[in-house]
Amino acid sequence: MKSKLSRTKFASAIPGVGELFCRVACFAAAILICSSAAAQNLFVSGRDTQGGEIYKFTWDGQQSIFASGLYKPWDMAFDSTGNLFVVDYMILNSDRVGNAAVFKITPSGPLTIVASRLSYASSLAVNRAGILFVADYDSGIIYKYKPDGSRATFATGLYHPVGLAFDSAGNLVVVDNSAGNIYQGGIYKYKPDGSRVTLAALVQGDRPADLAFDNMGNLFMGDLGGNIYKYYLSGVPRRYPRTTFGSVPTSAQSLAFDSAGNLLVVDAGGATVDGPATGNTIYKFTYQGTRSTFASGLALGESFACVAFRPPAVTQ
Repeated sequence: MKSKLSRTKFASAIPGVGELFCRVACFAAAILICSSAAAQNLFVSGRDTQGGEIYKFTWDGQQSIFASGLYKPWDMAFDSTGNLFVVDYMILNSDRVGNAAVFKITPSGPLTIVASRLSYASSLAVNRAGILFVADYDSGIIYKYKPDGSRATFATGLYHPVGLAFDSAGNLVVVDNSAGNIYQGGIYKYKPDGSRVTLAALVQGDRPADLAFDNMGNLFMGDLGGNIYKYYLSGVPRRYPRTTFGSVPTSAQSLAFDSAGNLLVVDAGGATVDGPATGNTIYKFTYQGTRSTFASGLALGESFACVAFRPPAVTQ
């Protein structure tokens, strides 16, 4: 959530009181942000020898299994009440028709099916009203599912949509590979009424995988080439509308921000350009871009697919 701190200038006989008050307020805000981040758990879809799992990691890396019994879970999204939606590729087949389903997992653990017989559901996002949006990679369609289970088509005409994310105004943003060249395309913004505008054109050679917004409204794109790009959408003219925020050894497959501004990234692993194959890893980037290893699938005997943070509890 984006917040703006302002300092009121006081006409006071005691110099520096306003500045001191501001410093105290900022320090208190920092404590609240850190406390919120510490309370957040990271959820990770993946597999181990038992099959498909949803892992839960505490802020300091302690791991447990939140849900099991899945086959090949992929992207995830939380609603505002803490329900987790997850794509699961049920059966592997050559044409992938009816391959994917979406499950809903409540905070207490029960699992129910929300959508089925999707061709290749690549990304999920949930808006403030609890409506689930599902991007179907093969059909180029974005569907929306209301809490009562009814489905409608929200957007068509895409080629390979792979990342869904909501901005602070409730607009849905998606990255799409264009028809005719899988390595070109654009990033589009859909207003709630379905109207679309182009936010950015992809660069030839881009291989987009996921999108995420930070708490300042900047958009980040994970690329299967390993780079993480940062887009500036404030409307201020810039010579370069995007910069390279950071990179991982092989492929930036999934992105998620915690409430303190740290970015968690799944690197799918595999062969590197100038070195040996690397294991499946979750990396953590600070707001300044410093990278560290958060969890290693190779060390744990697991494979990681996608990451999501449960939103902080809303208090009245």
